[in-house]
Amino acid sequence: MTRTTRAAIRRALQAAVAVGVVATLCLAPSCVARRVVTHVPSEIATPSGAARPVRVLLAENVPSAGLAISAPYTIEPWGPRTRGTPAVLAHCPPLADGRVRSSAAALIVGDRHFPDDAVLLRIQGSAALTVDGRRYRGDLAVRRLGEGRLALLNVLPIEDYLYGVLGGETYPGWPAAALEAQAVVARSYAMWRMAQRRDGPFDLYATVMDQNYLGMAKEDPRLNAAVDRTAGMVLLYQMRLFRCYYHSTCGGHTEAVQEVFPDPPLLPLSAVACPYCKDSKHFSWTRLIPKVELADALAKSGQGIQQLMGIAVSARTATGRAKEITVTLGGGRSAAMPASEFRLAVGPSKLPSTFFDLRATAEGYEFQGRGFGHGVGMCQWGSKGMADAHFSAPEILRHYYPGAQLTRLYATH
Repeated sequence: MTRTTRAAIRRALQAAVAVGVVATLCLAPSCVARRVVTHVPSEIATPSGAARPVRVLLAENVPSAGLAISAPYTIEPWGPRTRGTPAVLAHCPPLADGRVRSSAAALIVGDRHFPDDAVLLRIQGSAALTVDGRRYRGDLAVRRLGEGRLALLNVLPIEDYLYGVLGGETYPGWPAAALEAQAVVARSYAMWRMAQRRDGPFDLYATVMDQNYLGMAKEDPRLNAAVDRTAGMVLLYQMRLFRCYYHSTCGGHTEAVQEVFPDPPLLPLSAVACPYCKDSKHFSWTRLIPKVELADALAKSGQGIQQLMGIAVSARTATGRAKEITVTLGGGRSAAMPASEFRLAVGPSKLPSTFFDLRATAEGYEFQGRGFGHGVGMCQWGSKGMADAHFSAPEILRHYYPGAQLTRLYATH
């Protein structure tokens, strides 16, 4: 066999392996390639190699919270233990109607006092935890912050966490492919955050500061099934996790990440055309905002703008979104600010996106725009439109995250 022939065979084998890895994109329940599993990144792995539980911040700097647990539970030290500290501090029966609170010297769970700075309530039942009237899967970590304040964290497997995220981020009546795409993106984002904050006190906020997590409040069998069908699957770029941004409605074109956030350019977060989100009520919109209301919002935004004389778009991105807003002030002065900061100052509900034109009117300023959200990554209404047009979840993800690889990091069974 010649050297050239051996090289050709080697290339063919490498190509076959590559095809085997790409086959992990298949989401069909019967797909044999589901067994191909990539190792979980060390930043989010347990010593056994599985994905560690996710720590979701439910509340911070609160004096107390209502607590009910419908199963027996143990109270254990949370975090590193000092020598002599027992592995289990207390064995507890179900708690029907209690509170968790903090004093200057102890954490108080029900009627039990613990001098520890942090404890974990490890619950011996499924979906048995209720905090301030909202039901959760998993366990509860409680940290004492001093001065009678505490932080509450829901600690649970990432797949269980995703059940609560999909309930807060999408609609159960959407096509299965759109729900599967959302599950993959939400998992990818969560794991990226887990890696970024691995040494911090928590992984994810339970709000839109990360992902909207509602516990079991809006769980639905259709949403849970989408999570289960995609279990362990994430998007990687060059075999690394990245921040999988997503938003409600792009208005016809997504935006490149560096145009909105202080992030470097990244191929999967490039701007792509999206003709699929026209069914969204936010695809196009008009807002008339009084001048005095804009002036008041900008004055409160920390931009140092006290007197508003005029507003104009002074720079745009390649897709046409406003990139910079110039505000004319009294005395002929002017100040420029990023359009994304301008939008947040005015309020996202009043100004759904930066994809707008504006003009002065007798009443104030009229904004004619498209889309809802920052515009980076997957357009959720676009994913629905693609699914309605019979695109699969992998095809949706390839469209919105060009160059990313859909990979199964772990199997759940």
